[in-house]
Amino acid sequence: MEKTVKNNIKRIVIIGPESTGKTVLCEQLAKHYNTVFVPEFARTYFNENDIDNYNTSDLEIIAKKQLELEREYLPKANKFLFCDTSLITIKIWSTHKFNKVPSFITKSIKDNDYDLSLITNNDVPWVADPQRRNEELREHLFKQNKHELQKLNVDYKIIKGIDEQRLKNTIAIIDEMFKQ
Repeated sequence: MEKTVKNNIKRIVIIGPESTGKTVLCEQLAKHYNTVFVPEFARTYFNENDIDNYNTSDLEIIAKKQLELEREYLPKANKFLFCDTSLITIKIWSTHKFNKVPSFITKSIKDNDYDLSLITNNDVPWVADPQRRNEELREHLFKQNKHELQKLNVDYKIIKGIDEQRLKNTIAIIDEMFKQ
């Protein structure tokens, strides 16, 4: 992603398995740092499309829209832009479900670097919703997220803790990383 719009903005991505508090954490961090967060477009997409009947073309649409949302939200950000997913998540699902990944996603992952990557740990209780179906895969998906970041040689931090402690732990990581 080009950082020419507001290159002083630090882009922080939060990835991890289903139901590990990514969206809540993004909302809390955006409020704490008085900025905005980029929502996960896949949730919107599957509110309008059949989550039980999709293919890699759908995942490519989701990936392109996710990147578009990041570009759209960047000018609205104040110091930090929190991203409630990345193309890594889409790649992991594509590999899991179809055993292949659209080339656009693979290429775009390499072109899209974040200033900080955070992975949410599985230490929070599972909360079901109509789009969450893989409670038994949480540990596997956690490991896949780590593996994908390691393959890209990306430094990352793991977010642990429940409720307020999780938020405090994340703020401490961000403040240390960017010397707040």
